[in-house]
Amino acid sequence: MKRYSVLIGFILFCMSCATFSVNYDFDPEADFARIKTYDWSTIPEKSKMDELTLKNIKFAVNKQLQAKGLSMSPENPDILIAVHGGKEKRVDVQEWGYQYGDYNYIHTGPFAGRFALQPAPREYYEYRSGLDTYEYEVGTLILDIVDANKKTLIWRGTATGVIDPSKPAEQMSEIIAKMLENFPPVKKK
Repeated sequence: MKRYSVLIGFILFCMSCATFSVNYDFDPEADFARIKTYDWSTIPEKSKMDELTLKNIKFAVNKQLQAKGLSMSPENPDILIAVHGGKEKRVDVQEWGYQYGDYNYIHTGPFAGRFALQPAPREYYEYRSGLDTYEYEVGTLILDIVDANKKTLIWRGTATGVIDPSKPAEQMSEIIAKMLENFPPVKKK
């Protein structure tokens, strides 16, 4: 029974951490209506992002931007896209415990045995406890969109959450879709 309760607790913990927090910000003076083409900014050599992750990010971003009508153009693009990110290992330690008493019931009254069970004085207590640890990785992804002519940042999207190592490409596609959902931003009147 203990094994199942630990498993259920771990599943609930993973489900509560499965979502990514996605935010964006933009320059309100930037003219997003003129943006038709884009290209990727060069990735620094010292970047800690592995090649496969970078390919998944670029694939997902290209798919989202092309669905919005933008086209990739290495020659004279309107915007440049820079990607930054990282991940860190975290450990969650949870202590659990419970206590129960061994009761002897005494029967009193006219309905003894069925309705009038009274606990006898407690004779024995048992306390069980344990410590569970969960290791997981938290990742952060930052997409910067820079005006190619002015070299100024006009839009930034960030996503932070628990990484699911069993499906990195699918998770990356979902995160990018949610991140670029509001690009180009709609100016409030």
